[in-house]
Amino acid sequence: MSTPTELLWRALRQEGADFFVSVPCKLLGNMINLLQEAEDVVYTPVSREEEGVGLLAGAWLAGRTPVMIMQNSGLGNSVNAILSLLHYYRIPAVFVMSHRGSDGETIEAQFQMGSAVANLLTATRVPYYELSSVDDLNVLPEAMATAREKGQPVGLLLPFSFWKGDA
Repeated sequence: MSTPTELLWRALRQEGADFFVSVPCKLLGNMINLLQEAEDVVYTPVSREEEGVGLLAGAWLAGRTPVMIMQNSGLGNSVNAILSLLHYYRIPAVFVMSHRGSDGETIEAQFQMGSAVANLLTATRVPYYELSSVDDLNVLPEAMATAREKGQPVGLLLPFSFWKGDA
């Protein structure tokens, strides 16, 4: 049996994702471990999400298919870079976001951004898909196609329920 992380990883790779940046998050720890071990992708950890947005842009310009692995709270850190870089220059990218503050959250401070993230994605014109379980990974081809065809970022919002069964 495959874990949610392994299924997500395979789905991203199947859709051509080959350049990854990440900012640490407990829910994304297993994905980050996979990225650190992967030999067939470019992976760079970053300390801030807006730094990651710049790397995504450069990767796309170099012919890569870029993905940022981040916590939804990082969206707030990267609003200006998303609007003034990715949108302005029509650069496709995918944001794989753990939805901190969703049902199952135990850290009180996460609830504010958790409840605001959908509105923030809408305000920044980033279409997004909520993946409540691994069964929802079937939207990944559409999400990746939207990013490529429209030349814009797309978000994948993964709440606690998505990670059930992750080791």
